[in-house]
Amino acid sequence: MKQFLLFISLFISIAGFTQVKLYRGDGKFDSDIAFTIDNGKVYHGDNRFSPVIYYTISNNNVYLGRSTSTFDCLYTVKDNKVYKGDSNFSSDIIYTVEDGKVYRGNSTFSAACVLTIEDDAIYMGDYNFSSDLLFTMTGDDNLSLALLACVVGPY
Repeated sequence: MKQFLLFISLFISIAGFTQVKLYRGDGKFDSDIAFTIDNGKVYHGDNRFSPVIYYTISNNNVYLGRSTSTFDCLYTVKDNKVYKGDSNFSSDIIYTVEDGKVYRGNSTFSAACVLTIEDDAIYMGDYNFSSDLLFTMTGDDNLSLALLACVVGPY
């Protein structure tokens, strides 16, 4: 049984990203799709109809468009921190991720909370009220919370 679980975890790590769709609010129609994340590419809307790639996710970095050049690096994720560009300096921390919440800067205070992720829902701020629902996720997701925050975050 252990070998089977090891094989499955290796397969998942090798397979990389699978498709994830982010719907506006609690919508489930194709017209409600805000972003599609497919194999490390972030598309505006449904990637079947929109060839526009907003971001490329690779090696815990988020790049502008199709590029993976250091010059186009928008965010770098290390541990539970998101840094501006390809930096790792504490002065460049944009987000801190902890316990399903995303905080602005190097803080974990409630007042600094910008996103709350609970189950398949992404809420604005420190709440999980239906009026604060920003996105609903579908799909099999290997994407870290920090990388997801880079895509939908208010920075």
